[in-house]
Amino acid sequence: MRGTTPRSGPRPPALAWRPARLPRRSVPSPLLEGLDGHGQAFVEECWRSYQGWTPATWALLREAGFLLTQVEAQRAEPKEQRATQRTLLAVLAALPLPAADIAAPAVAPPSKWRGELA
Repeated sequence: MRGTTPRSGPRPPALAWRPARLPRRSVPSPLLEGLDGHGQAFVEECWRSYQGWTPATWALLREAGFLLTQVEAQRAEPKEQRATQRTLLAVLAALPLPAADIAAPAVAPPSKWRGELA
């Protein structure tokens, strides 16, 4: 049985073991359909930054991206925009993200109110 035993000794350079490079985690296309601007950027960043996505969290992430896109489009309609923002906050609270990552930036009150609030 000639040639059936494993070869002993060092491997030739072409067959040497090389560490695998992990590919950059690409976002599944169904998550990005119909999204643009802030919604698409949010979904892409969350997908690449966190692991352990389940079908339920996929749906929440997709909805958060959609709502961000809507908020961006509703700038001329403040009442509708506020309603969408409330829904967005509820969806973000349900996503398993660290709270520091989804906290809204603090907005300074107008200067005429500063004395009253300080």
